[in-house]
Amino acid sequence: MKTKTNDYLTANETILLVDDEKPILDVTCDMLTRRGYTTITAESGETAIEVYKRKGDQIDLVLLDIGMPGMGGHRCFEELLRINPGIKVIIATGYPASGKVKETLGSGAAGFISKPYRIADMVKKARKVLDRR
Repeated sequence: MKTKTNDYLTANETILLVDDEKPILDVTCDMLTRRGYTTITAESGETAIEVYKRKGDQIDLVLLDIGMPGMGGHRCFEELLRINPGIKVIIATGYPASGKVKETLGSGAAGFISKPYRIADMVKKARKVLDRR
């Protein structure tokens, strides 16, 4: 169920936030929590896979940074798709929508948002993706 409050859509779904930049995780987590979302954070692709294996049945959406060290966002996305081919993932990156970003979108990501993003824009994008059947 969603409601509109202070020009932001609010809801009760769970979003997994994956970003190697802790300040981005903290701010995004806080803003989404204030709007009624439950958030789970992961600071790497590897951690995101572990979290999704344990709690995937509770996660409605993944907001995934593509440009991370380690396995990186693209490989993390591929692994998440193997676990759940119907997973909803929004790609977040400061890179242009080309190369790995374009490849990830072509592989089935549900959306794309440029970093730095405004929280209001990210919340609207998340709501749009979550409402898709």
